[in-house]
Amino acid sequence: MGGITVSGTFMLAGFLLYAFQPAWHDVPIPAASWDLLRGLPAASAAGNPFLYLYAGILLLMATPIVRIMITAWTFWKEGDMRYVWISLIVLTVIGISIGFSVVH
Repeated sequence: MGGITVSGTFMLAGFLLYAFQPAWHDVPIPAASWDLLRGLPAASAAGNPFLYLYAGILLLMATPIVRIMITAWTFWKEGDMRYVWISLIVLTVIGISIGFSVVH
């Protein structure tokens, strides 16, 4: 629940910043990229609505991955290796899927 709340807060902040800053309406998307972050003063990064939106999406995607990691750790602490392996297999599948999506 915490990951979804934090993610939603970031996305809401991004939507509000976008709505109340007309200067960003004409910026081609994606206005927030790794190239943009280099050499960008912290003051202008704080007002970039796309950074908040992308951070919210990234946190939303990371939430189930962290939950699976915590589940695997909990099963390992309990000594239930069967479910540890199942959790690790699920993490591997997610990692491979992310890898394919980044490459293509």
